[in-house]
Amino acid sequence: MIISGRNPVIEAKKSGKAKKIIVRQGASIHFDNINIPFEVLGRRAFEEKYGTETQGVVCVVDDFEYTELKDILKKSSRIEGVVFLDKIQDPHNFGAVIRACHCFGIRYIIVPRHDQAKVSPAVYKASAGSLFYTEICEVVNLGQAIDEFKSKGFAIAAADIYGDINLKSTSSIVKYPLGVIIGSEGRGIRESILERADYKLKISMASDIDSLNASMSCAVILYQLFSR
Repeated sequence: MIISGRNPVIEAKKSGKAKKIIVRQGASIHFDNINIPFEVLGRRAFEEKYGTETQGVVCVVDDFEYTELKDILKKSSRIEGVVFLDKIQDPHNFGAVIRACHCFGIRYIIVPRHDQAKVSPAVYKASAGSLFYTEICEVVNLGQAIDEFKSKGFAIAAADIYGDINLKSTSSIVKYPLGVIIGSEGRGIRESILERADYKLKISMASDIDSLNASMSCAVILYQLFSR
């Protein structure tokens, strides 16, 4: 897979996942201690091959490997939080959620196998390289996966515009370890998934317009629940 963008490529190199780096001649990016194949191409050759929306740098990485649910559950006693995504289909939104998770120490994301954005170059770019430090698990049945975490002692919170708990009031209520469910903008969280939540959290906003997309909601909730 070929990914692009300054931050994703820098993080690919730092994490040891970059197999080859290609830079557009004149691009304002510099790498020290290069121990993998490295190539510089003229602007025309570079942009003909990789396009103009790359910030002048791309790299080759292996195709993304999803993590098995059983492998995450084995480590559940050492995990403080996980995020469940209920059918986030936009790759840029998916990548931004991954970035928010990384910012607040969430390493594990569980997603449904169907009707969910797959890991792609666009997701890598939107995550700003955070994907290299994140484990993502695809499951056939998201509800059953949530139940498995509940059986391991996880409480479950869900972002819900009709929630009965104000996010600001969670500090003395919410128990850990904690799973957080984020739904898609169009449909929100499916009822069969929402009914598994112990806490239905509402974000108070100054405007009556439901203006937060999934990644923004995720960042606000994780900041409140995990920034300690």
